[in-house]
Amino acid sequence: MSMRALIFALGLLLAASPAMARTTHRVDDSASQVLGNTLKMKWDSVAPQRGQRPTVSGTITVLVRLNLAPWQGRSGRVYMTLPAQATGPVTATWTTRGRLLPGTLRAGERTLVYAGAMPGGLLEDTMRLVIQADGQRLARSEQLNFTFEIDLEGP
Repeated sequence: MSMRALIFALGLLLAASPAMARTTHRVDDSASQVLGNTLKMKWDSVAPQRGQRPTVSGTITVLVRLNLAPWQGRSGRVYMTLPAQATGPVTATWTTRGRLLPGTLRAGERTLVYAGAMPGGLLEDTMRLVIQADGQRLARSEQLNFTFEIDLEGP
């Protein structure tokens, strides 16, 4: 077998691998609760360094409750997502109490928050989020629509 044929055969094998067969589903997080209604943003610096955009930040706590019952016992990865924002870059950084992974998420991306076997019922944790945005482009009132999605492994 030539090297080219071997590489092609390996490529086909990897493409057909069960680890590559994933399906993505939206996770019901409707039982989650934001503590405090409004995220109050404050300027990060009175005078940002030359060439840097002035940013604003705020902190808020969310009781996250993810309904993973439809996938109980299956293996997968749960991601938190945030759509791209018309007002420019937004970054969320958070800590948790341990059930979910701490992390950072930029608008327009998704970040892993849980991996492994899906528990039955609700997966609950408390997230303390720090949101940072471009202070020049941020409108007075913005709504950030974080969502969660799951990638299941295998059939």
